[in-house]
Amino acid sequence: MVHESSSGIVIFRRMNEIQFLFLMKKDGNLDFPKGHIEKGENKATAALRETLEETGIKCKMIPGFEEKTDYYFFHDKNNIHKEVTLFLGEVDKNVKVKTSDEHEAYVWLNFDETLSFLKFENQRNIIKKAYDFVNEKIKV
Repeated sequence: MVHESSSGIVIFRRMNEIQFLFLMKKDGNLDFPKGHIEKGENKATAALRETLEETGIKCKMIPGFEEKTDYYFFHDKNNIHKEVTLFLGEVDKNVKVKTSDEHEAYVWLNFDETLSFLKFENQRNIIKKAYDFVNEKIKV
């Protein structure tokens, strides 16, 4: 089994309600901006770099939020165990998103939309924690 580590950022903006940014992968699934941690990077630095590469966004990371999740998948006949660390980042409501070639599109979703559109339970759990964190720890 192959082990991989990635990090990324759950990005939100404040409109009339909190909205979260998701990238649409080529398989149609929604995901957070995230990617592999390169040599010499820590998880936070990798998350910021990957977010910039995948969205064109430099976001403000919110201290105190760090969630880990993991999952398994197959790629090139290998069983892969992937561990992902996600941070929380805020952007201006008028931020411009420019997706990389890795993604088909992006979408901003409010909390309820997010829960209904996300396919994977681990993603829904991360969003619930991020939403609660924003509402409890950050003055909205």
